[in-house]
Amino acid sequence: MMDVGLKAWAELVQRIYPELPILRDRSLWLAGQFDRPSVFIETDLVSDKAHTPRADRIIEDVGLVFHYDAERSGAEDAGEPVPLDLFPFFLYLRQQRFCVASQRFGIMMVIEAPRTRPLNDRIEVTFRYSYLLHVPKTLVNGDGSPVEKVNDFFIEQS
Repeated sequence: MMDVGLKAWAELVQRIYPELPILRDRSLWLAGQFDRPSVFIETDLVSDKAHTPRADRIIEDVGLVFHYDAERSGAEDAGEPVPLDLFPFFLYLRQQRFCVASQRFGIMMVIEAPRTRPLNDRIEVTFRYSYLLHVPKTLVNGDGSPVEKVNDFFIEQS
């Protein structure tokens, strides 16, 4: 269940760039075995704290690496990288006031300001974000017996 953040970011990128392939496998990404243009998404857990008895506050860092397409003049020519326009991505985040709801996974991501690092053939965008994750209520004890519900309260009067 801890990859909810990763899946929510993939959903967000797919919502803005529906034709852009999404990479989640780190070994394929490091080996360079992917098509361009594409985006690589990786999340890293920063903290997991109990927010309420029924929800945990998860704080994670996400790294989005947008790989540019190459301009080709011939079959074997790699060409110059054609930068991917990230204006729609940042515009969407600003329009949502950096609070984006995942429609498929039922979480609301509260996103901090991005940090970008442009390179020759890609741009790396990192965010810190948080969301609340539902903690299911236990219905059985460790021995398999159902959890007793308290229905009667006795108040002592003096």
